[in-house]
Amino acid sequence: MKQIRRKAVEKWLKDNQDYINGTGLDKRINAALGTVQKYLKYDRKLNDKRINAIYKLLSNNSIENYIGKIIKNSKE
Repeated sequence: MKQIRRKAVEKWLKDNQDYINGTGLDKRINAALGTVQKYLKYDRKLNDKRINAIYKLLSNNSIENYIGKIIKNSKE
């Protein structure tokens, strides 16, 4: 499971690097500034703690979650 999660996060970072604010992402996952930039630019490996934090952030902020919240709020 860890390898699938790692590959998914790394692929997402690589595919979306043109849109990612690395400093902002570092702050959101409580990582040292420049961590994401060093991964993207110099291919430095991210540790499991950071991979899990990014995965959790992406899972919590997916479009499906927003759609679910909108539907829930419109029914009330």
